[in-house]
Amino acid sequence: MTNLYPRICLLLLVLLGVRPAAQAQIEPAAQYTTLTPAQLMAWTATGPTAVPANVSTVPLATRQNALAPQLNPAQSFSAKVNWCPDGMNNFSGYLNEQPQFNLYNFTHWQYVDVLTWFASPIGIPCRPWVETAHRNGVKIIGTVFTDRAGFVALCQKDASGNYLGAQKLVDVANYYGFDGWFFNEESALTATEAGEVINLLKQLQALKPAGMEIHWYDSMLPSGAVSYQNTLNANNARLLQDGTARVNDAMFTNYFWTGAGTFNTAVSTAASLGRSPFDVYTGADIWPGRNPQRLFTNTSWLSDFYTGGSPAQPRTSLAVFAPNMTFNGGQNNFSTNPADYANFYRTEQRLFSGDDLDVTTTDATGWQGFGQYLPVRSVINTLPFDTYFSVGQGQVFANNGAQVRKPWTDMAKQSLLPSWQWAKTGSAPITASFDFDRAYYAGNSIKLAGSLSGTNAANVKLYQTKLAITAPTKLDITYKAAGTAGSATRLALYFSDNLTTPALLDLPVAADTLWHTTSFPLAAYAARELAIIGVDVSSNTAVRTYRLNLGRLSVYNNALVTTKPTANFTADATTVVANQPVTFANSSTNATSFVWTFAGGTPATSTDVNPVVRYAAAGTYAVKLRAQNAVGRDSLTRTAYIRVVTPPAAGSNTALLFDGVGKYVDAGVIALNPAGFSLECWVKANSFKTGSPFISSVIGMEDGGVNNAQIRLGDANITGDRPQFVMNTGTLSRKLTSATTLTAGTWYHLAATYDGAAMRLYINGVLNASLNATTTPTVNAAFSFGRNYASSRCLDGSIDEVRVWQRALTAAEILANACDVPANAPGLEGYWKLNEATGQVANDLTGHGHTGNLIGMNAADWSANVPTACPAITAVLPGRATAGLQLQVLGNPVPGRQAEVEISGAQGQPVVLTLCNLLGAVVWQQRLSGPRTSVPVPAAAGLYILRASTPTQTTSAKLERQ
Repeated sequence: MTNLYPRICLLLLVLLGVRPAAQAQIEPAAQYTTLTPAQLMAWTATGPTAVPANVSTVPLATRQNALAPQLNPAQSFSAKVNWCPDGMNNFSGYLNEQPQFNLYNFTHWQYVDVLTWFASPIGIPCRPWVETAHRNGVKIIGTVFTDRAGFVALCQKDASGNYLGAQKLVDVANYYGFDGWFFNEESALTATEAGEVINLLKQLQALKPAGMEIHWYDSMLPSGAVSYQNTLNANNARLLQDGTARVNDAMFTNYFWTGAGTFNTAVSTAASLGRSPFDVYTGADIWPGRNPQRLFTNTSWLSDFYTGGSPAQPRTSLAVFAPNMTFNGGQNNFSTNPADYANFYRTEQRLFSGDDLDVTTTDATGWQGFGQYLPVRSVINTLPFDTYFSVGQGQVFANNGAQVRKPWTDMAKQSLLPSWQWAKTGSAPITASFDFDRAYYAGNSIKLAGSLSGTNAANVKLYQTKLAITAPTKLDITYKAAGTAGSATRLALYFSDNLTTPALLDLPVAADTLWHTTSFPLAAYAARELAIIGVDVSSNTAVRTYRLNLGRLSVYNNALVTTKPTANFTADATTVVANQPVTFANSSTNATSFVWTFAGGTPATSTDVNPVVRYAAAGTYAVKLRAQNAVGRDSLTRTAYIRVVTPPAAGSNTALLFDGVGKYVDAGVIALNPAGFSLECWVKANSFKTGSPFISSVIGMEDGGVNNAQIRLGDANITGDRPQFVMNTGTLSRKLTSATTLTAGTWYHLAATYDGAAMRLYINGVLNASLNATTTPTVNAAFSFGRNYASSRCLDGSIDEVRVWQRALTAAEILANACDVPANAPGLEGYWKLNEATGQVANDLTGHGHTGNLIGMNAADWSANVPTACPAITAVLPGRATAGLQLQVLGNPVPGRQAEVEISGAQGQPVVLTLCNLLGAVVWQQRLSGPRTSVPVPAAAGLYILRASTPTQTTSAKLERQ
């Protein structure tokens, strides 16, 4: 390592917030999927930190590694791949279906061997991901990523000298059904302590069952010093093999390497230890802007893993760190905008198929893709094989083709996905993709779309298989199509004895309105082995708008369904007002018919797949679903599932309720004054977060980068009941934490101010904490109530009377005006009284246009339970009052280099106009001599903030440069 290129270690990245921290949880049910070392040492299968709902019983599927049907048969299966997304509990830490479409998703299991669930301090993989990984033949290992005291705690011994931590780690992995542990030790230890860790690992080798894997990250040396070697060498070799004793099953090396030298050292050192070079997983940190392997700017490093760049000759295994860069690394906006899903999946495909998004060709330049070097590992080797092509999330949910619109994510519902994304040959411009508007079951189908000239054709290979065909074998395909008249659409079946010429099965033309299932007997191919399943498209005439959607594919002997169904369902809302429609989404599996019972509802019963029900009277009601097929039936009753409440009267004093899972208010981007601002609101928490990082967001902004100005409850190192004011300066996070703990069920007025010199936090009008902070923060991002950064940080409770100011309030102002202020108060940028009592918006009374949109909320989330200190309504209507300082841009957006501005309400006081960009930098300032002036506008198009100030008042307006 050289000082010219400092290594940013995993721990520093987490602590400095260079990218999102790795510890948040998405739902309360995922509590205790991260443990402290003390909790691990006290853990038992019947204790309070054991989570039965997180236990996976899905066995690890067997893979067949066949080279002949690969797109490139010259590839090699010798090397393995460890896939290590950074911060799994943050965007995948759930146990049940989540009401959100845009969570992290992974669709290329066929290229990887191990997934490291990277979380801290003790990260336990969540069941939905374990189940899907195992169905794809991939192991999942948890993470031990703690500090010096944590590792010392793990090394406690009993009277016989046995390491208690080793047994606990084996017990936890066995209980939850995952496959081992990744050790990330980045805290310096003494030589004695380091020796204890090595002995702990040796005992772990003796205790672990067959198939369990223990991986070590290249950080600590046997001396206890932290020194990243970036390869396996004589310095860290003892952490892999100590003489005849196996210490770890694999070494995950650090990332700061370039060229082939690191591989020469790793291969020779492994040989000297009597270990395989493929026990070394050479690390590649692909996060943008970081280490030498960053994607997609550095593109040649992957060839260094192979002798002469040949895929047939890998030198070590591969460890990929932070591949979640496809989700939150700036490649697309899917993590914040569900509408950007196509770009997210395109980025995922680019990782494996290269810059040209075509895994069948070698990219002439740029990033070639992991699929250029890695062969497909297939688990499709026994019958039945059945897939709905589900990626495990969607904006609709379908069952037997009946769809309801709802955002959802659940990795447990992911099907076995195509082996290649995508392997298309032929000259016809037909593309393959996931279609999130049409689904037969779950949230998507596969779509082939494009045009045919009449003389061209296209072939898309989907699945690599190893299926023995016998006389009873059948293949079923469920599909719908548009624009296929005059074309020939056929299934293409490649057999192991002839991989060049497929058998073609004609798909009958079917209407686009309904899903159609065609069954093909495969007796004619008995005693042959099916190796590849694809689709072949051609035409004798021009077809301009061809489209084929595939909803289900099944290959089986005799009957496809041999087990009874499993009943399951959700509702789009469980707390509603009288006569509000409730749509039930049926996620039962293997069912052909359904019977619903709705106590107190209309209708009282239904046989629809996804019924819509209304409840006339307030109360709590049960819902029952019975699902049935030819084999049997299953029933599910959710007691006290639907709660009907009486809504507040129109125009009454109300607050908003938040559920701690996914409900929040989005008020759009607000640019605050970096020299001084204030945030304030009333909040009442129903409960506080008890899982890391313990955060419940109240109000403010946090975009995961430099923008941060918020009031929240809890943090990673404090309990969830303590208020905190957070503000960023670049990547430095400044946190002002209250020593006071709040009580659940009690209303509090919280206010946070910054005046350019100090941060201050007030509780109920009284200064509670302060922190000197002479800095220039970046404070322009989406402003939210009840949530920031991720659904894991949603508030479970109520919020009322929200305000944001362009100046620092005084203690006297905060105390005097907790319940109400004039909408035109000096410096008031946004004011939401939340007294609408109904509807999907919260009005900004200042007239600045910061309308709050209620996300995931409904009429039942307006509540008459308001702060007892503020029982009455002071009527302040939407729209800016005429009194006070007024600022108006005449003609906005501004088409040229000058903006005409008019000022009123200055009451004879001097006015200073200031124009700032969204980073808070002043680009123009002038003292006015009259009520009207021209403002020079920068050449760069975009949004600017124009501010007018007198000695007693301040107001601002957005100025948009075309």
